[in-house]
Amino acid sequence: MLQKSFLTLLWAFFALATLRGQSNLSAQQLESLLASDKSVQLVDVRTPSEIRQTGKIAGAWEINYASPDFKESVKRLDRKRPVVLYCASGGRSASAAAQLVQMGFTKVYNYTGGMYEWKSLRKPTVPAGTQPKP
Repeated sequence: MLQKSFLTLLWAFFALATLRGQSNLSAQQLESLLASDKSVQLVDVRTPSEIRQTGKIAGAWEINYASPDFKESVKRLDRKRPVVLYCASGGRSASAAAQLVQMGFTKVYNYTGGMYEWKSLRKPTVPAGTQPKP
């Protein structure tokens, strides 16, 4: 069962990488994008408890992918501006990215390393609840 889940997840990553309008980012690419484009909408799709435990990347909106109102919550984002999604390790954010592409968002990015990588690289974080600047 675990092996089947892993293969399904691996296939999902491959399929998502080929979707028009959605790209994967490394930590370095994410930092460059955030520094060069102030219109980027950064979204942490982890649960509130996960965000409370580790903090989040500065400027990130908190939109829980596991929440039943996820699709409704992302509607507050601007479909024409770039959106970068991240989670703990890249799986949920990849699924969320696919949903945003289906909803008509034109520039969608998945930070594949997620918060695990961000923290391991000793990148800065802010506490949960810190609101991004519009």
